[in-house]
Amino acid sequence: LKKSKAMFRRLSVTFANRLCSVGQSGSRCVRRSIQSFVTANGKELSVTWPDGAQNTFSAVWLRHNCECSECKQPHSGQKVVDATEMTHNLHISSDGASDGLVKLKWRHVNGLQHSGFISTQQLRESVYTEPQDPPVATALPHITHNDLYTESKHGLWSFLKYLNDYGMCLVSGVPAREQEVKKFTESIFEHVQTTIYGEVFDVVSTPKPINIAYTPVKLDLHMDLAYYESPPGLQLLHCLKFDDCVTGGESILLDTLPVLEELKRKYSTYFDTLVSIPATFQKIHYERQNPIHMVYRRPHIAVNRHRKVIGFFWAPVFEGPLVASKEDVGKYYEAYCCLSKLFQTSTLKSWLGRMFSCNTETHVMALYHNICPQKT
Repeated sequence: LKKSKAMFRRLSVTFANRLCSVGQSGSRCVRRSIQSFVTANGKELSVTWPDGAQNTFSAVWLRHNCECSECKQPHSGQKVVDATEMTHNLHISSDGASDGLVKLKWRHVNGLQHSGFISTQQLRESVYTEPQDPPVATALPHITHNDLYTESKHGLWSFLKYLNDYGMCLVSGVPAREQEVKKFTESIFEHVQTTIYGEVFDVVSTPKPINIAYTPVKLDLHMDLAYYESPPGLQLLHCLKFDDCVTGGESILLDTLPVLEELKRKYSTYFDTLVSIPATFQKIHYERQNPIHMVYRRPHIAVNRHRKVIGFFWAPVFEGPLVASKEDVGKYYEAYCCLSKLFQTSTLKSWLGRMFSCNTETHVMALYHNICPQKT
């Protein structure tokens, strides 16, 4: 700390989705009054919600998601039904909905029958909707540390919405104390994921660095821990000290989703190449207290069946040799260079980012110079 005068705290967190919807008034699970009826062929259940929306659910889907005690263990909530005993050729009948439950009876073609139920909440949460493109932030979302802990929870709701919608958020006013970033994280997400650098690690220049981040050199756009099979979902950077005598050292975030959509739109062949050819991500370092040898291969871009980007992995400083056929090598590097140039020319960069999603956000650590007077 005395040598560099520039120090960041980093840690990684994972979090799970909640079943209940969360609003400005807190968590709420609402049992809804609905109208339901079985279609004429007995293959589907049609549901009309209080807001007028209508949805249909197939008999086989309902059977696989029955919530009775024979199919779902009450305490653990886990399915205990044997899927091999069920068939796709089913007919259903219903006694209607009451007390938040839809009571159903299934009849198999072989004559077997089953009576059970499914909650209206489960039906509502399972309604299929076409995926929508996420919004693009025109400015770095920001909230103060104090706003996160108000009794109304409005600030916490805004903070979580920023992370969900934009993948990043600047939190100002966090106390500049040791371990404060861990305390902050556990107060919201409860769990901190341990990595090869521990739970919290200091980004500070050292004589024999175990990571290039522990030096004053510039790190171009990259994601951390890309060599993990399952990298942490969120990363927090906490600036503890940044003296006026330090020049450079800025942190820059880039929302990669719009850039990847541009790549798909203008250079679809390059996009498909980076979806299909696995890159090599690695961390191999034996000359450290805990030697590390981690290698993982995956394509840079992950998509769903609609070819929408659902994951991205970019870490040039942690890339190993490409393992690909002779035909694929040239295609890969041509696409790789094209995407790299798009990143450099993107106008969607945000400065001084502190919390961001590791799945779609890349970040830069700029070169810095320490011109602080030496202390005796």
